[in-house]
Amino acid sequence: MSRMNRKDMIQEKFDELRREAEALMMEKGFESHSVADHDPMELIHELQTFQVELELQNEDLLRSQQELMEFKTRYTELYDFTPVGYVCLDIKGVILNANLTLADMLSWERNSLIDQPLTRYVFFEDQDIYYRHLKDLAESKQRQKCELRMKKSDGTLVDVQLESTVFPYQSWRPEQYRTVIIDITERKQMEKERETVREQLHQSHKMESIRTIAGGIAHDFNNILFIITGNVDLAFDETRDWHPVFPRLEKIRTAAVRAAEIVKQLLSFSRVSDEKQIPVNVVRVIQDALVLLRASIPTTIDIHTQFPDGPVRILSDKIQIGQILMNLCTNASQAMEETGGLLEISVGTRVLAEGAVDGCPAGTYAEIMVKDNGPGIDPDILGRIFEPYFTTREIGKGSGLGLAVVYTIVKNHKGSLTVQNRPEGGARFTMLFPMVDRKPEVTIKSMEESFHGTERILFVDDEENITQMAHASLTLFDYRVEAMTDPEDALAVFTLNPGYFDVVITDMTMPKMTGAKLAEKLIRIRADIPIVLCTGHSSLIDEEKARQLGIAAYMMKPVPMAEMAKTIRKLMD
Repeated sequence: MSRMNRKDMIQEKFDELRREAEALMMEKGFESHSVADHDPMELIHELQTFQVELELQNEDLLRSQQELMEFKTRYTELYDFTPVGYVCLDIKGVILNANLTLADMLSWERNSLIDQPLTRYVFFEDQDIYYRHLKDLAESKQRQKCELRMKKSDGTLVDVQLESTVFPYQSWRPEQYRTVIIDITERKQMEKERETVREQLHQSHKMESIRTIAGGIAHDFNNILFIITGNVDLAFDETRDWHPVFPRLEKIRTAAVRAAEIVKQLLSFSRVSDEKQIPVNVVRVIQDALVLLRASIPTTIDIHTQFPDGPVRILSDKIQIGQILMNLCTNASQAMEETGGLLEISVGTRVLAEGAVDGCPAGTYAEIMVKDNGPGIDPDILGRIFEPYFTTREIGKGSGLGLAVVYTIVKNHKGSLTVQNRPEGGARFTMLFPMVDRKPEVTIKSMEESFHGTERILFVDDEENITQMAHASLTLFDYRVEAMTDPEDALAVFTLNPGYFDVVITDMTMPKMTGAKLAEKLIRIRADIPIVLCTGHSSLIDEEKARQLGIAAYMMKPVPMAEMAKTIRKLMD
């Protein structure tokens, strides 16, 4: 086909289409415009241009649809997988929508959350907080925050923070609340841990204060008691048992010894006591303590006891076990002082398997129980009653140290202490102490044993009453004593003639120079001089440190002068 014929056919086809289009336009009421005069190729070009424009518009539309889908995907990911819960509520607090994070946080299917009130998932005890949150939000129309606990599907609790805003009314949407819910469980746990550490540090500071106070009291009291017991011993030597004053002296000495034991107990509580434990029968100790206890407890409170027939021996000392009983029973009687009641004390034995009780290896234990039928202990404070200074009593009626002393004594005995509220009312304290088989050693002193001697003694103590008493007492044992109150003067006298004295006895805490420093200087002058360090209490030195300094003997006031004479004799022999 020639090019001319082809062109004629295209023109013909175009004219036909044009006529059909014009007829269609006339049917639809369009004005007719002759296009006969137009160049067909120009019209084709115009149509092709329109086609390209339509294709471009189609591409733009397709691209917009793809961008919209991508935006929708990103929005869905942001909404559902954001690390915080997000919920939309109506003004009544009903959930209109929620993201997957919240559903996972509460362990519920998202569909089950929709159309449910949010209060359904708020812990019952915290619902007042939530209602207050909604009320403040509705009234102020400002952003509101609160912290509360929500329930998961299994009933466990999760700590959360709610942050809500108001979306105001629109013609196409009623007023809504948008709430962000943040899981703060880990933060709360860290806060609790920090609070625990802070409380432990606070208690540590308290205990340090107690140690300082206990040390100061012990030093002063022991010096005073040393003077009392020493002078009583001198009075004993100057009187006879038929003398009218003799029984009174015995009572003074007994009271002084008991006061010295109480000071030891104070040091035991502050963990600075080196008291040695010996086998004791706790049944006998408790029976003896009950005699004093009965006199101090109101008659409206009955005391019932249950003891085994045979002895129950542990490593301890009578004062500490008596102190435990007095503190627990006094505490129980105070709980029943208005209503009266029953106080029960029992002693038994118990065999523990390994791991049966925390901190107690397998073995046989003495079990001491103190029970009362009072009001019991508030469960909220049950875990704090052994803390120093913690008390629920009015100011002046309790120091908060009684149960802390009990706890410390039991732990120092490698024992266990538990407290429980009894179902029938009241509290029960249970103590376990490792039992021992061996009996107490009985020391029989020979009447022929003599602690006398003629050695020369340099006695140094800043308390003049002590130096006078020591001079008189040691002289009774035939020792020749030079007693001085100034450690610098004592050092000067010793320096003038180092070989004159056979023994030096010195206090620890003195002005100008401590006993340890004096001992160090004396040993430099004469390395073989026996030195006895005698102290009421010192945080600077103990028996081990004294031996490291070359000190021959370490004694705690108040020490009987006969015991001091015995120590001198051992050093000389």
